[in-house]
Amino acid sequence: MSENLNDLEMAKKRDHKIMITDEAINKVPRVQYKEIPETEYDNLRELARQVLQISKDENASNEVAITYSLESAQLIEKGERYLGIALGAEHDVDPLSASRDCVVLVLHNHPSLSAFSLSDIQFLLRYETVKLMVVVTNLGNVSYLVKNSKYDFEKAVVLLNEAIDLNNKAKNIKDLQEAADYFLKSCYNVGINYEKR
Repeated sequence: MSENLNDLEMAKKRDHKIMITDEAINKVPRVQYKEIPETEYDNLRELARQVLQISKDENASNEVAITYSLESAQLIEKGERYLGIALGAEHDVDPLSASRDCVVLVLHNHPSLSAFSLSDIQFLLRYETVKLMVVVTNLGNVSYLVKNSKYDFEKAVVLLNEAIDLNNKAKNIKDLQEAADYFLKSCYNVGINYEKR
């Protein structure tokens, strides 16, 4: 995978930051995530709301990431941590600073209302234990990427590199978004489901 994240970060800086409101937090929908047990839907909705609440109250509406383990019940019984929170800047946050070695779900917000960035996609592919990545915009909209049973890491990297090439040739903000959209429109071919709510 290309490590040229400076160019990738440009793709995230689309518009201005939107400040989070209580209305946006309350608006976060209950999503029926593919590949994730139905018993987790309410937990994930609450965690998406918490991402926005923490961002609003503690991080000036900048990015916040929460990692959550699907094995939470077993971890609680053992007295271990199953939830991690990381605060970031307006255009980045390191979810790994809050994760563990297990099946991990990552939720974070995008202050500028953009969908997934190429950096987000690269993170999802890089870490085998990350199964689901959720983006909540500061207006309460949700989109997600989830690896399914047909996930093919090698093909996913090829697709990501094609998107990075488009990103590196981009001449304006529209081109940068189209580079990320290129991956999102074809990711089902490499075993990743993408949905926007």
